[in-house]
Parts: sequence; structure tokens; C-alpha cells
Amino acid sequence: MELQEAEDYSMSTQHDDFQARCHALAERAIYLYAQDLLSAEVLAERMVVEWERLGAQDAQGVQPSHAVLTRIALRICSRELCGAWRSANRDLRNCAFANLRRYLERSLLHTRYAEVLQHRTHALEDVLHQTLEQLHLSSLREEAGPDDPASFLKWTQVILLRQARAFLLKWQQEGNVSLDDMTELFGEQFVDTSNDPLRHLLIIELQQKLTEVILGMRNRRYRQVLLYTYIAEIDEKELARRLEVQVQDIYLWRHRALKVLRNQPEVMKTLRLLVE
Repeated sequence: MELQEAEDYSMSTQHDDFQARCHALAERAIYLYAQDLLSAEVLAERMVVEWERLGAQDAQGVQPSHAVLTRIALRICSRELCGAWRSANRDLRNCAFANLRRYLERSLLHTRYAEVLQHRTHALEDVLHQTLEQLHLSSLREEAGPDDPASFLKWTQVILLRQARAFLLKWQQEGNVSLDDMTELFGEQFVDTSNDPLRHLLIIELQQKLTEVILGMRNRRYRQVLLYTYIAEIDEKELARRLEVQVQDIYLWRHRALKVLRNQPEVMKTLRLLVE
């Protein structure tokens, strides 16, 4: 009987410790990603449920690591934020965008882009506003956002990255950013490539080489179209809007630019690798 009581006490203590860990992480996660959307108590409860759903507690008292719990909290906050962003309720949407603004501002400041953007007045703010505007327009479409709401925060980071790249490309065209800065900056990615670090390094190298070649082209329109398309990953419609031209102009310039590069097999090979 005493042995059973000791075992029950041990399990109860472990459970209390697990609950405390979840609550502490929940408070931090809400501060970073979901202010006024969730309470720490609700998030902590969902974290416990999510951990149990994964079946991990079958392993006789084994508790998740800090990293695993953090990922669980992040995914829950991401789903909640995505739901508020998609909501028809104005208050919820306003709350979502307030959280997104804080999150994306922190994300931008933790990139190498920030150092260059800070050299121009209001540049960081411009990139942030362009990203939020893009997110607002996206939210108006049916089935807006990523297929998996748990990846919503990562999805918004990718949009931020593209906006920052597009801003720097335009700035470079005006002669405000050096070639060295451009080739270094365009190696940075938000997309998680930790599962394949060799491919990540290959992509960085390919992008740097391609950027050097494109920036060496004489025709300004060719440079713009290729950089925006293959480096900044801006689609034709958005690029046409930015350059204030017709979409068919974008297709024409890209076709002609690629014809110029056809006598450089290595460059064409690089382009094919990047679009795969």
C-alpha cells in the first residue's frame, strides 16, 4: 500500500511540474504571438491535450523537452492567430493584425536585412507596412492563408522576406545598395531548411551567383524582372503592379532576358535548379 501511495505521489508531482512548465511557456508564447486571443490557462490546457494526443505520455512519466513544448505552444498560437486573421469579426481581425505587426517587426529586426534597411529613413517601417498590406489583401480571398493554420506564422515570415527582398531590389536599382550587400543579403532564408543543410548551402550559393550575373546585365528591365522573379520570388501580377506595367510586359521582358542568358549554360542550369 505504501509503495502504491509513493508511486501515486510521484506521478502527481510529475504532473504538477508538467502543468507548471506548460503554464510558464504559455505565458511567454501569448506575449509573443497571441495577446488578447488566448489566456495562459487555456493555452496551457491545450498544450497538455496536444501532448497527450501525440501519445507521448504512454512512455511511463517521460515528459517533453523544452523545445518540443515550445513547438506545441507555437503551433497552437499560430492556429489561433490564423483563425482571428481570417475572421469576419472586426475586433478579432484587429487583434490579429496587432499581434502580426509585433511578431513581424521582431522577425525583420533579427535578419541581416535590418542593418541595411536602417540606413534609410522609414525603410523598416515601409517593409513592415507592405507586408501587412499584403496580408490584409490575402485575408480577403476565399481559403486565405496556408493549408495548415499551424504553419501560419512561418507563412507570414516568408511574405515578409519577399517584401524585404523586393524593397532592396528596388533600392539597388536606384544605386543605394552595393552588389556585395545584395549577394550577401539574398542568401538569407526564413524557410526551414534544417532538415537538409547541404541543400540550404547550395541554394544560397546558387542565388549569390545568379544575382551577380543578373546585376551585370545592361538592360534595366531585364535585371528587374529576373531579380524579382527568381530571387525575390514575386509573381507576375504583383511585379506588374509594382513596376506599373502590364502583365504581358513582364512575360515579354523575362522571355527576352532569358534569351540573353541562353549562351551561358551554367546560368540557365542555375535557374532550373532554383525553380525545382
